[in-house]
Amino acid sequence: MRHLAILECPVIFSGENDFGMTSMDMCPSVAIARGLISRHVKVVESRLIVVCIWENEACARLFFDAAWTEKAQVLWDDRYQLRLEAIEEARVA
Repeated sequence: MRHLAILECPVIFSGENDFGMTSMDMCPSVAIARGLISRHVKVVESRLIVVCIWENEACARLFFDAAWTEKAQVLWDDRYQLRLEAIEEARVA
């Protein structure tokens, strides 16, 4: 079953943290992140909104693992939200 991941976080630039990472560096990329089907990015009032569709829950959780969560805490503290949920797909008879 396909999975949806929605990440909302502040826009952070590489010079603003010890990792030298930007907010976009924390986002999955098609053809690089295993199982990522599509990614849509929007910036609204200095906040990044990333909507990703994954082949399955395992692929989504593989990307958004404990190491990712640890970096997210350092970069954004409690100013980010990540939602993972199943996509209900209509069956064609």
